[in-house]
Amino acid sequence: MLRRRVLALLARCLCIMVACQPAPHASASEAQPPQLRDRGVAGAPPVSRAPTYPVSPAELLQNGSFADGVNGWSSPHAPPVAVPKEGGAAMSMRVTSSTLQSLPPHAIEAGKSYRLALVARAEQGAGAVWVRFREASKHQVSRSFGQDVTDASTRSYTLTFDAPAFTDLAEVQVEAKQGALVVDSISLKMAPPIVHTESVASWVGSFVPEGYALVFNDEFNGTELDRKKWNTRYFYDSERLDRLQGENERYRDNQNHVVKDGILHLTARHLALSQPDGVNYESGMIRSAWTVKYGFFEARVKMPAGLGAWPAFWLLSDLSSSGRMGWPPELDFFEFADNGRDDKPNMIHLGLSEVPGHPNAYLYMSSDFHEKNKDFYAPYNFSEGWHTIAAEWTPDSVTNYVDGVKVVARTFQWAYKDGEPAGPAHVLLNLAIGGPWAGRYGIDDAAFPQSFDIDWVRVYQRVP
Repeated sequence: MLRRRVLALLARCLCIMVACQPAPHASASEAQPPQLRDRGVAGAPPVSRAPTYPVSPAELLQNGSFADGVNGWSSPHAPPVAVPKEGGAAMSMRVTSSTLQSLPPHAIEAGKSYRLALVARAEQGAGAVWVRFREASKHQVSRSFGQDVTDASTRSYTLTFDAPAFTDLAEVQVEAKQGALVVDSISLKMAPPIVHTESVASWVGSFVPEGYALVFNDEFNGTELDRKKWNTRYFYDSERLDRLQGENERYRDNQNHVVKDGILHLTARHLALSQPDGVNYESGMIRSAWTVKYGFFEARVKMPAGLGAWPAFWLLSDLSSSGRMGWPPELDFFEFADNGRDDKPNMIHLGLSEVPGHPNAYLYMSSDFHEKNKDFYAPYNFSEGWHTIAAEWTPDSVTNYVDGVKVVARTFQWAYKDGEPAGPAHVLLNLAIGGPWAGRYGIDDAAFPQSFDIDWVRVYQRVP
């Protein structure tokens, strides 16, 4: 589905065929590239207030207390049954496979927050409750929010989430993974806006310009990945896609997202046994459950050093308001594909998708940016230290920065191939392995396990 890696590979192959090594491009304007101020000296930017709206008290689920049995809940397998609630004459719902309730179109409002609450127990096993949203054409799941139910005693569970841009195909599913799940009550209502920011201990190494306020961040200060903020697969194939074509890894949850001492380590390992199609590695990725359009994005990162590693920080379109999902658009804050020859550890690729007939025009280039392959050449190796890589995304342009230094600015349209405006973006950081670009000259198996290290991720938007 994604073609960015293939297009980048073809461009590099053509360059090699004609023995073409691009020379540094002269700056289009200033002799010295503009430098943003380090916020550790300039002072912290403001934190955006969550938007406000009237919170509707309406109940969105039919028969959540099961006073009328299990009406409204359906299953193609073992249907749910009504059973007497413990210690009383009221009824509960007992599920041995899965059951769901589809919500009416427009029951959930795009962009607003919601709270699912249930009282349940896992009977001889475990289960989960899900709120899922499907896209319009193939009805694939495009966004899901889940809560595990593992306690054998009856207790309360809550799940909060932000509704995506398209909500006409929404459903609530109760699933028994093992044994049975007994639900005493379940409710879905609108909630106050979710706050997506957390406290920042130090602003050193942050280079956000004036006029922006923090709207989303993760400082990775806990002991494990915050699964309410992040998913660990692409959202294609009903959120199950675990690799892109030609790559040698699969994204897994086998200690591939290690949070320790304020750092997220996306960890890749070489598998002991040869796997089909040479997919001999497992690795980690994160995809934000939160979406946004336009802003200033930055991450403090340290690259892995092994040949064949391919970390990236980028954006893809989420579900659009018309229920469409697709590629392009794509905005790459960086791709680091050290293959040992054509791409070196001092290079990062800064790619943008294009709408046919509307090529990206250059507004600025520093002398360290090479236009032909869209690469930035640094005077250091990215795997030898921490660097802040960022971009400012507006409705008509993208400007890339490395450690606060302006690298390149281009016009840009966030749109599908036919020019239709794309949905809001989700944020991705991943560690791919191998493939036709990063793995062109082999993979250094002796370097494994290795990790793509992330100190923090921060997103800002213009102050109204």
